[in-house]
Formats: sequence, structure tokens, C-alpha cells
Amino acid sequence: MSLHYGNSNRMSVDSNLGNKFQVRWQLYVAIFALIAVNALWGLSFPIIKSMNLQMEHAAGLESSQIDSSLRVAFTAGMIAMRFAVAFLLLCFLGYKLVLNASVAEWQAGAVVGLFFYVGLMLQVLGLATIPASRSGFLTSLTAVFTPLFSALVLRRIPTSNVWIGGLIALLGVSLLTGLLQVSQWQLSLASDAMSKWTMGDTLTTLGSVLFTGQLLLVDYYGKRLNTTAITPSMFLTVALAAAVTFLCLQHNQIELANGVANRQDSLRMFSDRLFFSPMFLGLFVFLAFFCSVLAFLGMNRYQPHVTAVQASVIYSTEPVFASMAALFLPSFLGSVSSSFAFPNEELSFPLVLGGALVLIANVVALWPKKSPTT
Repeated sequence: MSLHYGNSNRMSVDSNLGNKFQVRWQLYVAIFALIAVNALWGLSFPIIKSMNLQMEHAAGLESSQIDSSLRVAFTAGMIAMRFAVAFLLLCFLGYKLVLNASVAEWQAGAVVGLFFYVGLMLQVLGLATIPASRSGFLTSLTAVFTPLFSALVLRRIPTSNVWIGGLIALLGVSLLTGLLQVSQWQLSLASDAMSKWTMGDTLTTLGSVLFTGQLLLVDYYGKRLNTTAITPSMFLTVALAAAVTFLCLQHNQIELANGVANRQDSLRMFSDRLFFSPMFLGLFVFLAFFCSVLAFLGMNRYQPHVTAVQASVIYSTEPVFASMAALFLPSFLGSVSSSFAFPNEELSFPLVLGGALVLIANVVALWPKKSPTT
């Protein structure tokens, strides 16, 4: 009996070790998958910036000549088609996932999709006037907003780490955008500080707030539903919301470079010049498949295996990938098409220092608090 008892204990220990190894392995796989997701999203920043430039060229206007309603309409149209294609690809490649999704999962996907759509609209509109690397770092403020908003939702006072991380992020963003400048290792307010912070910065920062809501919702639903199954509804919601935005704006009057034309004529010109461009279509397919279908399936599949705080830390790698891509990808895209100039970004001291401070702020704000010893 003692031998049997000993074997039982040994089997129990082996089973526990096996379970711990499996949990740890799942965690490592989830971390690797989410980093790959962020790499794809990082590539999307210069790609979307390039598509913005191509839209301006197709409209025959300089960036400063495009009114806000036209830019919103073009952006909404691009998002609508991107996620409509992504939804159709998902229906084709993962039809069982679409058919087997429950009503609750469709509803959850719709809520997550609305938050993501508004955030993406703000981010893409902001990218029209700020560099891709800067947009990436401002978007990464989600990692600072997440613990702050979590504390507010739970009606708790934010920890000291959150406050310290927030102050470091504020300093980093001030350097990144040029509000503060460093001269002889001394910080000072830029003489033209009022003009350094642009509307693109504001839109991108507001977008990161919406992305924070999306992340918290995925974490919430991940404890109750199969979050992979919310992806079809999320894509469809984004496509429909963008299509509604596009249709609501197409009846307005706009002023083009060659005179006044109605919205319908401008959009026909837009489609003729833009959507028959092989380069634009190639980038569009890349965004729809790799940066949408694969990336969001990966996010919704693997984020529940990590905490919301851990996910935010991992997502803070996105601006690093965006900055790396912005150092070489623009000139390549510009060389493929001779219709517009898209130079590579250059590493600058404000970008490196400000971006590093934003990343440090993310880590500080999300650093796990030590549990009290008993």
C-alpha cells in the first residue's frame, strides 16, 4: 500500500509539473504571438501614411488643400473597404468560426468594433499630418491609460507607479512633439511651443484612449466568451460604421484644385485614380489580410492568456516596430511609385529620447505591485 501511495504522490507531482509547464508554455506562445501582432501593426504605420499620400495625389490636392470632410470621407472609405475585405476573407478562411459564433459573441464584437473604429479613424486622420514614428509612440500611450482607466472603473486610487509613469509619459511626449527641447543638457520650453502640438497629435492621442477601451473590453469578454469568435462581428461592425460615415459625407460640396465639384464627382475621380493603382491595391490587400485578419485573430486568440497589464506592456513594442519600419520602408514605397515623394524618417535626438521615455513610462506604469508579505 505504501508503494502505491508513493506512486500516487509521484504521479500527482508529475501531473502538477506538467500542468505548470503547459501553462508557462501557453504564456510564452501568447507573448510571442502578440509581439508578432505588434510587428504587423508597426508596419501598418508607414503603409497607411503612404496610402494617405496616394489619396492626396489621386485627389489632385496638397495636404493643406484637403478639407476635413473630404479627408474623413476618404479615410472612412478606405477603412470600410479594408475591413469588408477582411470580413470576407475571414468568412472564406474561417467559415466555421463565423457560423458558430454565438449571439453574445456577435454582440461583444460589435461593441469592441465600435471602439476600435473610432480609434482607428482618429489615428489614420492624425497620420496625415504627423510622422509614422511619432504616431506610433503616441498610440503606445494606451499602456499608460490602461492602468489609469482600470483604477477609475474599479473606483480605486491609481498606484504610485501609474502616477510616476504618467509624468514620465508626459515628459516623453513633450520632447517627442517638440514642446520641450534639450540644449546643453537643459530642458526648456520651445519658443514656438504653441505650434509644435498639432491637430494630428490630438487626434492620435484621443485614438489611443479609444484603443484603451477596446483593450479593456477584450480583457473583460475574454473571461466570459471565446474572444476569437468576436473577430467576425468586430470586422463587420468596423466596415459598416465606416461605410455609414462615408455615405453621410459624400453629399457635401467640396472645393477641388481645378474648381468646385460635387462629392459624387470627386469620389468617382478618387476611385478611378486610386483603386486601379497596383501599388495601392497591393498595400490594401496587405493591410486587409496581414494587419487585419491575421493580426486581430492573433490578438483576440492570445490576449486572454495574459493579463490586461501584461498585454499593454507587449503592445508598447508597437511604436518600436513602427519607428524601425519608418527608417527604410517609405523610400522603398516611394521608389515603387514615382507619383509621390515619401522619404525615410531619420533618427533624431527628440525622437530617441522622447520615445525612450514613453516606453519607460509604459513599463513603470504597468510594473506589478509587490503583494504584502504575511
